[in-house]
Amino acid sequence: MIITRRKLLVNGVISSAVLVTPAVLRAAQKTTVTISHGNPTYQALLSELTTQFGNDNPSMAIKFVADGDNWDPLLNNTIRASIVNSLPDGSWQALTYAGILANRKIAQPLNQFFGNDTKNLEAMGLSKAIIEATTVAGSVYCLPYGTTVPVVYCNMDLLRNAGWSQAQPPSTWDEIHEIGSKVLAKGGNVNGGYLEYSGTNAWMFQNLLTSYGGRMMNDAGTEITFAGSEGLQALRTLERFGEITKTDMTKEQARQAFKAGATAMHVQSASGTTSTAKAAAGRFELAVGQFPVSSPNGRLAGAGHGMFMFTKDPAKQKVVWEFMKFATTQKGQLILANNTGYMPINLLALKDQAFVDAYFKINPHHRSIVERLAITGDQFSFPSDNTVKIADMMADVSHDVVTHRVEPAAGLDRMATETRKLLG
Repeated sequence: MIITRRKLLVNGVISSAVLVTPAVLRAAQKTTVTISHGNPTYQALLSELTTQFGNDNPSMAIKFVADGDNWDPLLNNTIRASIVNSLPDGSWQALTYAGILANRKIAQPLNQFFGNDTKNLEAMGLSKAIIEATTVAGSVYCLPYGTTVPVVYCNMDLLRNAGWSQAQPPSTWDEIHEIGSKVLAKGGNVNGGYLEYSGTNAWMFQNLLTSYGGRMMNDAGTEITFAGSEGLQALRTLERFGEITKTDMTKEQARQAFKAGATAMHVQSASGTTSTAKAAAGRFELAVGQFPVSSPNGRLAGAGHGMFMFTKDPAKQKVVWEFMKFATTQKGQLILANNTGYMPINLLALKDQAFVDAYFKINPHHRSIVERLAITGDQFSFPSDNTVKIADMMADVSHDVVTHRVEPAAGLDRMATETRKLLG
């Protein structure tokens, strides 16, 4: 404990006295909670969040703890921690895992904190759709923080050098394949294009599927529905990327290749916009194109994320709840925008011109993609403890398809067979 020693005049005699300052008293009463995360590359974001929250709430403190390098590993580690009773007080997780965390009684329902009326959440700026994505059996288990959609990052210098004459980037898979083939034909160890098929929760396969009008499972969650024509179109689209990619790369290798100017087009989450734009600055002209949606009934599977509460301690629950609310405010949303390429989920903030101006100043490339939010839901997770195993299997099949080790039809059959087995 910090103390202050001062000399006081008492009955004419100078003496030393120890005074405890109000600031120290506040520090002694401060309640600190731990929140796990799987985003070690976002240290600047986490630091700014904790600092600003602490400034606004002097009696509360947040300590973020890394527990994985992505959403899937974080979920697995969280489940393991629950078994040995070593859970943190809260966690920043993907919205799609709300069902798993709720059904395992890891996450705590939040209804008591917002008066058990979701209209109070809507009054905070949250949409009905995104609230529903965090609701399990009538209870809300998470306050969303941000979301993202897949986009096509384009090196316009490479595209123009290969003959692309339009001001806007390619907007269909046929255009992407055609110009990507021309880039590859130019030689020089430059890739025409790359799609991040190994993303968390088979996210890119989901988006290819839903863009063609398909779905992962039926409404009842009793039967898979991705094994039809839409799923086959998804894998055929992925197969074509193998024709314009010179080198078999991991996701991280592919990102670095694009940032270094060695790939013409890279299909990735919009959450990477900030880092990609910084890498491209002064090196090549960057354009961000929309993810093609080929069917009139097509849509996108967003990748929302937010804060879950694990602790049952009332004092710590209060801190976690206050932090959750802070993250959804304009201040919290601008911190997200300033440090990542994730899109804000506070609809009231998006109606505030000052916020919108600040947001697009930070992420100007998002002007061309925010309209996609109108057809964006949230990603799907299988109702099974094997959901991560299913996603990993789908990533393996996608790898075999893009590297032409297996035909799309055979790959889709393998996906369906293995998924049914893992669902039990």
